[in-house]
Amino acid sequence: MSMPLADAAEDLYVTYGISDRDLPDHQGVVRTGNIRHGRITTQQPGRAGTAESRRTRAALRRNDLVVVLVRRAGDAALVTEEHEGWVATRSVGIIRSKSPSVTRWLRIWLRTPRARAWIDRHISAHVEPTLSLDALKKMPVLFPPPEQNERIDELVTLIEAKTALNLSIAADAMELADAYHGVWTRQRPSWPVTEFGKVARARTGRAAPASVGEDGVHTTWVAPSDVFNAALPYIGATDQQGPAEPGVVCDPGTILIATRAAGGRAVVTSLPTAAGRSVLSVHPADPVDRWWLLHELRFRGAELADAAQGRHAREITRRAFGRLPVSWPDLDVRERFHHVAEPLHKVAQQVLDENRSLEELLGTLLREISSGAVGRLPVGHEGDE
Repeated sequence: MSMPLADAAEDLYVTYGISDRDLPDHQGVVRTGNIRHGRITTQQPGRAGTAESRRTRAALRRNDLVVVLVRRAGDAALVTEEHEGWVATRSVGIIRSKSPSVTRWLRIWLRTPRARAWIDRHISAHVEPTLSLDALKKMPVLFPPPEQNERIDELVTLIEAKTALNLSIAADAMELADAYHGVWTRQRPSWPVTEFGKVARARTGRAAPASVGEDGVHTTWVAPSDVFNAALPYIGATDQQGPAEPGVVCDPGTILIATRAAGGRAVVTSLPTAAGRSVLSVHPADPVDRWWLLHELRFRGAELADAAQGRHAREITRRAFGRLPVSWPDLDVRERFHHVAEPLHKVAQQVLDENRSLEELLGTLLREISSGAVGRLPVGHEGDE
């Protein structure tokens, strides 16, 4: 059954937050940047929900749905106990119902291709891409039967929980590898000093061409934003796919570096990729040095930025990188580090591979919901009545 969002429940209440000028002191605040990947992610020490009697429409309650209205319009998250009593800013929409099942379903619906396409058509762009509250209220929503609503919600919640757990496992593995590298670097004063150009081969990235010759290939191009937006030090497929000469495609396991004024970042490719403009590809002289080199570069992000060109330090050249000094340990140290770091990176990559499969499963589920084929969704168990 399809209906406007405003008719999803008799008690549905839809509003938006308050201006930054009106934000109360010592109270937690939810902004658009805090709503990502279906969750509210913000830490504000010393701030909590209000205990004041003065009411504001922007005060959040548990099971409210907060929706981004500006730039990333449609991104949404449920309010949990952690953020109950906080306030939302004006660019955040708030949807409330006495029935948690309503807001939980709307959270899922807003992620479907049908909802995303509708939002894209109804965004205004006077200053920034914005979805008005009136438009949001009119958005058509398909509702499944109540029993399927609950099962779909359980499945989506399970996928999200498993994805979050996998990310936590991968982050812990990287933290352990970084810590192990830190232990070894206490011996840095006793190591010989050389240059990165002597222990690794680097190549400056280039802009993606409009076309290539007959021997060209189709590949993933990596921009600096892809490197900085990677939550973990791995790069797979990106939004930019296109032609490339075979000689510029990097093999899996290549280290990519991007810089900006705040520091440099290093990641490892998990697929064949091409380094775009302002991205430096780095290949260790010996494959056993890959993890040592990666963690050394992660440790020296500020120095990478200092060596970069431009006022905003947005490009480090092959020559500038090659001249940077580095204390390089003996092969025995690098091999011992490899034997510890390799299994940790393998664990991280395995759980991230699982997350890609979970994303595909969720994408299939959302497409089925979008098409209205809820009656055929594999959300139950064989033999269920």
